[in-house]
Amino acid sequence: MAQFPSVDALVAHTPPPEAPESSWQELLAHLEGTASRAEAYMDPIGCPEWGHLAGLLHDLGKATPAWQAYLRKVNKSPDQSHTKVDHKLSGALFASDLATGTPLSLAIAGHHGGVPDWADLRQTRLADPQIAKLLSQALDSLPGYLPVMALPLPAWILEQRHKDQGRRSLDVFTRMLFSALVDADSLDTEAYYAQAGSPDSLTRWSARGHFPPMDAYLPQLEAHLRRFKAESPVQNLRAEVLAACRTAGPGQRGAWTLTVPTGGGKTLSSLAWALDHAKTHGLGQVIVALPFTTIIDQTAKAFREAFADLGPSVILEHHSNLDPRKETMQDRVAADNWDAPLIVTTQIQLFESLFSNKPSSCRKVHRLQNSVIILDEVQSLPRHLLAPILDLLNELVAHYGVSLLLMTATQPSLGARNTVSGRFPGLDPAPREIIPANLEARLWEGLRRVQTHWPSQWQQPDSQQGGYWEALANRVLEHPRVLAICHLKRDAQALFRAIAREDPDALHLSAAMCPAHRRAVLRSVRQRLGVGLPCRLVTTQVVEAGVDIDFPVVFRAMAGLESLAQSAGRCNREGRLDRLGQFFVFDPPSDPPGELKEHRAIARTLLADNPELDLFAPATFQAYFAWLHDPLRLDGPGIQPMREAMRFRSVSEAFQMIPKATTPIFLPICARAKVLLERLRKDGPDRGLMRALQPYAVSVYDGTLKALLAQRAVEDIRDSFHALYQAPGPHYDRATGFQDIADATAMLIP
Repeated sequence: MAQFPSVDALVAHTPPPEAPESSWQELLAHLEGTASRAEAYMDPIGCPEWGHLAGLLHDLGKATPAWQAYLRKVNKSPDQSHTKVDHKLSGALFASDLATGTPLSLAIAGHHGGVPDWADLRQTRLADPQIAKLLSQALDSLPGYLPVMALPLPAWILEQRHKDQGRRSLDVFTRMLFSALVDADSLDTEAYYAQAGSPDSLTRWSARGHFPPMDAYLPQLEAHLRRFKAESPVQNLRAEVLAACRTAGPGQRGAWTLTVPTGGGKTLSSLAWALDHAKTHGLGQVIVALPFTTIIDQTAKAFREAFADLGPSVILEHHSNLDPRKETMQDRVAADNWDAPLIVTTQIQLFESLFSNKPSSCRKVHRLQNSVIILDEVQSLPRHLLAPILDLLNELVAHYGVSLLLMTATQPSLGARNTVSGRFPGLDPAPREIIPANLEARLWEGLRRVQTHWPSQWQQPDSQQGGYWEALANRVLEHPRVLAICHLKRDAQALFRAIAREDPDALHLSAAMCPAHRRAVLRSVRQRLGVGLPCRLVTTQVVEAGVDIDFPVVFRAMAGLESLAQSAGRCNREGRLDRLGQFFVFDPPSDPPGELKEHRAIARTLLADNPELDLFAPATFQAYFAWLHDPLRLDGPGIQPMREAMRFRSVSEAFQMIPKATTPIFLPICARAKVLLERLRKDGPDRGLMRALQPYAVSVYDGTLKALLAQRAVEDIRDSFHALYQAPGPHYDRATGFQDIADATAMLIP
């Protein structure tokens, strides 16, 4: 018969071997400590008992003799290999026997490796007789400790439990519970190890909780905004936008829109709305999510300037482009669980966390309760994932205390409505617009800075003839300061080379260049424009969404209207010209990549119906997005049925805002990159090193990587990391980045 230790002797964690056994963390202390934290995390939605029970059950399997023996073996000989003992499934099996225990069972089963698909968990893993035996042993070790009770599901789930919507509501509730459990478990464990003297845990624990309080931000922003004087018509309009945001800020919780043309001061005005809103409703966080890392730097810079008096640790930037040399320990630990009042991140980071099943990604999700979420450049949300994104946002607004602001100059209509193709699965109720009707028309006219020339309205090159890019280059060369935007990297390279033959100072920018290379080019662009030097820049659409550059003339390949409007936002951006900027749309012989071809087709249809189409009128975009957002095409991977079936692992794998079948190739383009690559060869990867290397990487599809390996152009570093042997070199040009490889340019990310 198995010999069970006493309850007091059951252990959850052990410090290093030299520590006395009396300092080991007792299992009951860990279970109850985790339960207390998870209870607090679920309290804002009125479900504290769910968090509490999840905490009590999550490590139930550690009460078995097998796990206790394993823990002591590992403590005495940590360098040796030991057969691991499962400690998650005992609690998951216990929870699955409760009438409404599915969310508990899934959260507990996934709190280390990830939430599984429910059918796989129930039919395979929990059906293993060995798990039932371990559960019986654990309960024998904790007599009378665990309550046998079924918790009631929240009313909004019970009301629709047998409908698709109710099952998706259960999906979100499970994600919230899982997040609360993972964060509670991690913090309780970290606190124990910090108290036990672990240097890493002590450093991390000491770095937590040092951001200013939420109520310190609004007075600082108000003082900063008072420094701006309305001394021109444009500044007067920006002041009116700010006033509208301040008026709407105390309004009711829910979903809002802010539709303001480029140059209308959206960044700080929207933040003022968010802080007013948070103050009125007692919300704990403001989260600003942008579509691209290329525009995060300038948003974060604007925020840091506004809150400079609050100290250096005032916002949390959480994105892949963050320079690790500027990242503090406080930033690192806050990025774990978003424990900060003001967060600037990417839409990819936000939504892939919400749809992930991984503990490290989901740990922050429960922090979204009672927060303000600002989605900047909201028109960039991917159409093929729009249905699950809007459905989940509906849940957050309706049941988790979130207020949402959708912000852009090209506002799609994202409210639920009936269409000829069926019901558009949008936000319900529909968002309210902050800008009043009496200001809207004056904004669009007062901030109009560009004259649009559609392809039929100017003498552009004939796309059916050879030498197209040379002919277009001649038109671009007529202007000393000009931006030309192509929709493919190979097009941008061809146009750049044609221009560079006449202008050796011409510049190029695309995703074929690593981030450090792109930043250097943007510095050169801003310097040349700032002192009035000639500056001809050829790019792909990497500059479209919010990159702060300002040209008097812009050429753009025909595309969807949202892309054209974003490109036009780089033309006369600051309104410094004594006339309108000139925006020329050209029709190249190539097609845009992927579904962007359809975006262009819709734009062409609208233009055929109205040759004088106003690119900047809100009504133009209402018509455009009504075509683009066909309700039948908003869930390409089939995410919604997976959510209804509680298939968490499958959803996590299918929800991809950007292609995942890519590999980063590191580039030895400067002394720092070479030093970092040598560290990778010598010591292998670690989190800090890989973050430091990100600015020197370009992601390529597998076919391009295979071609490079076949040509022996790439070094296969340890752990399957890759680097070009030479950059600049035959495969990486100092002006345009990665070059065509065996006519496989389509394999490079568009």
